[in-house]
Amino acid sequence: MIARAMTVFFIMISISFDSFAGELSYTCKVTHVYNLEDDGSLKASVFEKNLVGSQFSVSRVTGEIIGEVIPTLMANSTKVINVGDKEYSFKSIAYFDAVNKPLSSGDEDSESTAGVQVLEIQEFRDGDTKPFVSMSMSGAGIVTGLCE
Repeated sequence: MIARAMTVFFIMISISFDSFAGELSYTCKVTHVYNLEDDGSLKASVFEKNLVGSQFSVSRVTGEIIGEVIPTLMANSTKVINVGDKEYSFKSIAYFDAVNKPLSSGDEDSESTAGVQVLEIQEFRDGDTKPFVSMSMSGAGIVTGLCE
């Protein structure tokens, strides 16, 4: 009887955490990676085959991203621009500066080496999966996929 009660308790806790995590974060999977070509068109990146299927998580509170593809670990700051709802997309931005970063030589001009990354997750779409697009200037390029 006690074992059964403990099992039910742990199942209820895990269900609660799953729904709570969904309110606080997205889990996203990459389907395409593009680069901007000289003629203004988009072309599949040479890195696409290595990155397709990669996952990352996005904080719906801070906009921080953890994962292989578009992480914000090295960002100076992240910000949620719009939390998203049934009418609007979730939008976040991250600001990067090469100066004083671990891989920086330290002598770069912070204005000329600054990078920006934007992420849009179309929260307003019906269903559990929501399409995303991210653009990293001086980064991964344009990344698309689906989030839950």
